[in-house]
Amino acid sequence: MNKLKYIIVGVLSLLLLTGCLEDYQELNTNPELLETTNPKNAFTGATQNFNNRERHHLTSKFSGVMQMMQYLVSSGGASEGVYVNSSKNTRPSPYTPYYEQYYDQIGLQLRYLVNTVIPLNPEKDRYQNVAAFANILETYQAWLIFDVYGAAPYTEAFQNTEGIRKPRYDLYQEDINGNPLYKVFDEKIKANVDLLINSTDNQYNLGKNDYFYGGDVAKWIKFGNTLRIKMAQRLEKADNSFYKAVVAEVLANSGGIISSNDESCVYHHPNEHNNNTDDMQGINVNFVASRALVNYLKEYDDPRLPLLVRRNGFGKGNNNATNDAWADSLAKYYPNYLTQFPQWTDRYVGMAANPDSAESDWSTDSYYILGYKDSKGVDKTMSIRHNSQIESRYFVKNSGKVSNTLGVRDKEDQAKYDVSQDAISLFTPLITYPEVCFMMAEIALKDGSAKGGKDALTWFRTGIRASMEQYQTWASKMKVPSAMNSSSDNYHPITSEAIDAYLAKPEFQTVSLEKIISQQWVNLFMRPEEMWATWKRTGLPAFKSQPVPADGVAYFEAVKSAGADLVIPRRGVLSIPNTENIDNYNDAITKLTSDAAYGSKNDRTEGRIWWDKP
Repeated sequence: MNKLKYIIVGVLSLLLLTGCLEDYQELNTNPELLETTNPKNAFTGATQNFNNRERHHLTSKFSGVMQMMQYLVSSGGASEGVYVNSSKNTRPSPYTPYYEQYYDQIGLQLRYLVNTVIPLNPEKDRYQNVAAFANILETYQAWLIFDVYGAAPYTEAFQNTEGIRKPRYDLYQEDINGNPLYKVFDEKIKANVDLLINSTDNQYNLGKNDYFYGGDVAKWIKFGNTLRIKMAQRLEKADNSFYKAVVAEVLANSGGIISSNDESCVYHHPNEHNNNTDDMQGINVNFVASRALVNYLKEYDDPRLPLLVRRNGFGKGNNNATNDAWADSLAKYYPNYLTQFPQWTDRYVGMAANPDSAESDWSTDSYYILGYKDSKGVDKTMSIRHNSQIESRYFVKNSGKVSNTLGVRDKEDQAKYDVSQDAISLFTPLITYPEVCFMMAEIALKDGSAKGGKDALTWFRTGIRASMEQYQTWASKMKVPSAMNSSSDNYHPITSEAIDAYLAKPEFQTVSLEKIISQQWVNLFMRPEEMWATWKRTGLPAFKSQPVPADGVAYFEAVKSAGADLVIPRRGVLSIPNTENIDNYNDAITKLTSDAAYGSKNDRTEGRIWWDKP
């Protein structure tokens, strides 16, 4: 579907594409009610299921960026299709939901809220905080588009009512007016943060209509300030003076930055979402944890390990009675299995991310086939899960409930660990406090001085603690048995004592960029798209033939096909619009490809967006 067709039709008809609250729908069909429409409800509709509203948003995350960033691997063995292979001319375009959601929902409706709904409301002056929240979110979503694609209609987007039916494309580094677009984004967020800091007491509070912060103005200010630093950090190599100026300015701002887990920006989904469908539950069957992730967590006895990764089947205790029964058979027919299969019996085993390892014991299949003779001497086989699964409850309620295809061994027991769907609400992180800590640790480390009141080591260690506390909270919220159910076969909640023991390890008494990014990698498990950007920006984690951690540093596994290096894509392919706007699109492609780093063609996804410097 051509996403940009939404730009060139009437705004009111566009709003009909998304179902929202009843009075919002009434607005769409009766524009005369605009001045009586509640902007609170319009904000809720515009942000509904922020960047996670459809099943393919999740399935594409698992099949794309989560594999690229080596959180997981296809259960049938690593696939070279995830990577660029120039010798075969295969160049995947990693999927993110930003483009489609900006043009058919988030950007469209938030701009309409700010430019039309609020100005026509009789109490428009009391909705200026709502407008500021909307402007910050709209800018954030637009920035994500340019971060991945490098160009898109922005300045002239959604202006069909002004006669602009063919919007021109802005570039990340320069908008259609010749201004650096990244500075336009920064100025817009800065202006709206200032508005919130100086807002009056008569402003309406979004309250329950705000699924991010519940209308808390102070937290929105901190999100806006933090976002400015985050966007500026992308430009560390592309515009270093601007990056440093923004960091200094924000850290001097009275509103502050995100400074606790409670202030993390997380969207809490209000409706049933991503559950009870076969394709959702396929993430249990089709993917397993990577060697790189498991190795790093296991090497340092990370308390997050049992909350993020499930035990394999070489023994009991992976929260599945059927697997326990197979473990009994294993012990019966292979009484020495603990010493016979030492590579599997520590219970946490990841699969190789390297396609050339497909024939090794690390990645033949997620189940290991063993032969035996039954009591009558008949030859039979048993299949024991030797690769660990990731914990999928963070992404799907109860890890899925209804399925015609899902094997019973692929999920935790329903009878023992099922929870009412209504007792669980899914969530999507935007920017979290641990992420901020690691971001600030990197900034302080490179500057060689304290930033935001802490030096690099303090930020680093604070981030580790905050990440562990965050995942314990999230795991409890999503009813992960290992975190919150004392009846779990593998009950290991993260305690303050466990965190203290981890931080006492010698590897975490000093700080380096490699250590910071290693921890950021684990922390961004639920935000792999951001880890993709972090990897592009830093080149870390680095690749090794065997992803064995050292001195507190994680490594990705080198990926090859027939001995040739495979390459992680660095950008997306800019979508082709409808024919009416094809000339502007072609002009944008000409400008993008004039930069040799971008690549000679739009589909050369090994190429770099302007900010992505070597």
